[in-house]
Amino acid sequence: MQDFVVHIPTRLFFGPAYRDEFIGAVAALGSKVLVVVGGGSIRRLGYLDPVLEALRSAGVEPVEFAGIEANPQAATIDRGAALARECGVDAVLAFGGGSVMDAAKAIAALRAHDEPEIWPFVLGQPRAGELTRALPLAAIPTTAATASEVTPYAVISNSGEKGKSVIAHDAFKPAVAWLNPAFTVDLPETTTCDGAADILSHVFENHLLGGDDSPLADGYSETVMRVVIETLPRLLSDPRDEALRGRLLWASTMALNGMQLAGRQPAEFVLHSMEHALSGFRHDLAHGRGLATLYPAYFRWLINHDRGVERLARLGRVLFDLGSSGEDKATAFKFVGKFEQWLEVNQLRQGLTDLGFDPADYPAIAAYCVKTYGDGQQLQALGPLTAYEIEEIFKACG
Repeated sequence: MQDFVVHIPTRLFFGPAYRDEFIGAVAALGSKVLVVVGGGSIRRLGYLDPVLEALRSAGVEPVEFAGIEANPQAATIDRGAALARECGVDAVLAFGGGSVMDAAKAIAALRAHDEPEIWPFVLGQPRAGELTRALPLAAIPTTAATASEVTPYAVISNSGEKGKSVIAHDAFKPAVAWLNPAFTVDLPETTTCDGAADILSHVFENHLLGGDDSPLADGYSETVMRVVIETLPRLLSDPRDEALRGRLLWASTMALNGMQLAGRQPAEFVLHSMEHALSGFRHDLAHGRGLATLYPAYFRWLINHDRGVERLARLGRVLFDLGSSGEDKATAFKFVGKFEQWLEVNQLRQGLTDLGFDPADYPAIAAYCVKTYGDGQQLQALGPLTAYEIEEIFKACG
C-alpha cells in the first residue's frame, strides 16, 4: 500500500432522530448563521421552516440566502458573501444539494478572508490556492450525489467565462452534517438518476487509475458501486422508499470521504475534468448527466489504448458476474456493454448532441479542459490524454 493521509473532520448525524443533536452542534458553531438554500423547493416541501425554527429555539439567528443555481455561479456566491459580511454572520449552514453546499463553502471562505469575489481564486486563475480559511460550516444534503458534506472541494461556474473550476482546502470541510433520507424522497426522477451517476464517478476515478496496491480500497469502492447499481433501479420503481433513499444517501458520503483512495497511487479525476469543461460551456448540464454521457466512450478509449484494462475487467467480474475466466481485454469490453445497458435501463444513456452540444465546439471545450485541469497540453490517464484525444472521446459520445 502507498502512504496516505485521511482526514474526515465532519461529525455525521444520520437519520431524522438526530435533528436536535445536529441543531445543537450548529449552535455551537455560531450564534448568527447564514442559511444557504437553492431555488425554493425545500421550503415548498416543508423542510426548511422547521429547521429555521429549531435554530431559533436553540438561540441561533438564521439569515437566509436563497437562489443558488444548479451549477453555482460566481456572481451569486459573491452576493452571498456580501450578505454574510453585511449581517455579521459567524457560521454558514448549507441546506440543499451539492451546488448549495459548494456555494456555502465558497461564501464561508470569502467571508473568512474578507474578499468580495470568488472567481480569482479558482483553479487556473491568478490567486488559486490562496483561500485557506472559512467560517465554520454545517450541511444538510438533500441529494445523494456529491458528498460535498465531507469533502474539501467546491465547484464554481462562471457563465461569462464559459468556465467551471474548483477551490479546495481542508478548511472547507463542514464541521457537522445531518443526513436525513426523508429530505430526498421528493427528488425528481432525473435528479435521482443523475446523483447515482455522480456517486459512481467518485469511486470509478481512483479505482481505474490508482492501481491495485490497496485491496481494502478496492473492496470498499466496489461495494459502494454495487450498492448504487442495485439500489437505483429499485428506487425508480418505488421512489418514496425511505430505506432505499437512505442507502443511496450513505453510499454518496462513503464514495468520496477519502477511504476510496487510501493506499492507492495518486490519480487525476479525469472524468470530472472533462465533464466540468462540458458543463462549464453549457451550464444547464447536470454534472451527473454529463458524467453518465462520458462513461462508455472514456472506458472504451482506455481499453483501446491498453490502459486500465485489468481494472475494467475486474469491475465486469465483480459488478456484473462476468466470471473469472476469459481474457481481460474482452472482459473489459463486456463490462462496458453491461454498464451501458444499466445506464439505458436507468434513463442515463444519451449522447452529447442529445444534450445540445455542437461538435464544432469540442476543440474549445477540450482546450479549456487541459488548460484548467492539466498542464495546458494534456491530462494524465495512465499516460497522456491530449486535447485532441479528449475531442475524440467527445465525438465518440454521439
